[in-house]
Amino acid sequence: MLPPEEATRSRQAARLRAWCLICFSLGLLLTNYPLIHIFNSTVTIASMPLLVAYLLFIWAAIIVVLFVLSRDLARLADKD
Repeated sequence: MLPPEEATRSRQAARLRAWCLICFSLGLLLTNYPLIHIFNSTVTIASMPLLVAYLLFIWAAIIVVLFVLSRDLARLADKD
């Protein structure tokens, strides 16, 4: 049986890993055909097609979220 502190860290690490997997899966879904087709139009944002702006936003958001999650996961691993 693990001491309470280690059990809590283990649960937090498992939760963070699950969130990483969820974020990755969400990124795949958001860049899949049905949503890409919705944003494929002639509208421009800052002289950039809407599709390109959408893809850049999704790409940057996924990278930022995964960076934060991996940093927290590394911080939990350093405590061991």
